[in-house]
Parts: sequence; C-alpha cells; structure tokens
Amino acid sequence: MKKLPTSVNQKKSEAPKEKPGPDKPAKNRVEDMIAKDTFKEPAADHPPAFWTPLSDGDIAILRNRNSRRRFDLSIIYAVAARCSYGFPQVLVCRPHRRLGTPFPTMFWLTCPFLDRKCGELESLRKIGELEELFMTRHTEVSIWHERYALLRKSISAKETDISTGVGGINWRDVPNAVKCLHLQVATWLGWRYHPAEDWLKEQLEVTECACGICGKTDDDQ
Repeated sequence: MKKLPTSVNQKKSEAPKEKPGPDKPAKNRVEDMIAKDTFKEPAADHPPAFWTPLSDGDIAILRNRNSRRRFDLSIIYAVAARCSYGFPQVLVCRPHRRLGTPFPTMFWLTCPFLDRKCGELESLRKIGELEELFMTRHTEVSIWHERYALLRKSISAKETDISTGVGGINWRDVPNAVKCLHLQVATWLGWRYHPAEDWLKEQLEVTECACGICGKTDDDQ
C-alpha cells in the first residue's frame, strides 16, 4: 500500500499540546472550510491526497475513545479528516475485514463532539429533512453514490464488484436514504464532497469542540 503523507495537523497531534482555555473559539468552523474552496467533486479512481496515515498517537486516542467496545484497528486504511488540534475526526475503513467479510462503511466518524452533535440533530428529526432534500437532488445524489462505490473499490485489496453506495445504501432501490447523520457528516468531511454540503454546513455550524477534548485525560474532563 502506498505510504500516505503526514499532514500538518497530524504532526500537531504528536507534539506537546498547549492547554486551550475555556473561552478558546472553535477554529474549524464550517464557513472557514467552505471558504477554502476545497469541497469540489473529487476524482473517484484514487484516494484523496489529504488522507494521512494512522499514527501511534491516533491509535492511543482511538483505543481510549473505544475502550468499552470492540474496535478493530486492522480495518483502518487512513485518517480522512482531522480537527485543528490534529486529532482524527473521520477514519477511512477498508471494504473488507481481515477474514474477508464486507464492511460497507468507508468513512467512520470518531470525533466525540460531532458524534454528539449528530445525535442531537437526529433527535430533532433532521434525517427526514435531509431525505426530503435528497428527493430534490436526485441526479447529484446518484452520482455521489456511484463515485463512492468507485472510491471504495480503489482502496480494496480484492478484485470484487462493489455495487452499493454510501454506507452500504442500495441507492437504486432507496435513492433518498440517509441512514444516519453520523454517516453523512463523516462522508462529507472525509471526502470533502457531498450533494447536501450546504445543508450540513447550516446544521452543524462548527465542526470541532473549543477545548480539544481528545487531548484531555479522564482527570481533566
């Protein structure tokens, strides 16, 4: 597998951290990210250049965050998105587990702040709202699913046909399916491409916490 480059934010996560103050604003605001003009339609036949390899620091953080459930590190292909503190927010997962069983979700949300935010939005019935929006953007959503399948195939070690779309959704039968907002946010931030990025931007407002919670110990929290 081609070695992925180390990002600036990844280097930050491996360096000693300055403790952020309680009034420190979130740096990674959605409007700032959009202003960088990075959310354009990507190539689907090879991994994006902004993906970075998993570091020892990342592994320690992920194990701490998943200490109460089974977590298989071998399925991780890369880190797709990091916050301004350098911590992983979205992981890229391989299409198959070690024993060959399929794993349909390519982008996995690991940021506790975004995980909680998505849960709050789901409790407000925002999934139905996004499904209605998908109905008005049928062509864009179909292309998005098709390109996702191609991208998954490009990182697969097996010569297999991957027919399902985002998160294993069979978009030909259920073209407006959302599944969950965690999946939608992870795919958007991890790929920098989403047919409803404007809606996600409006709902989230910010894409990281203001205190770098992943760098805190249990005693600090």
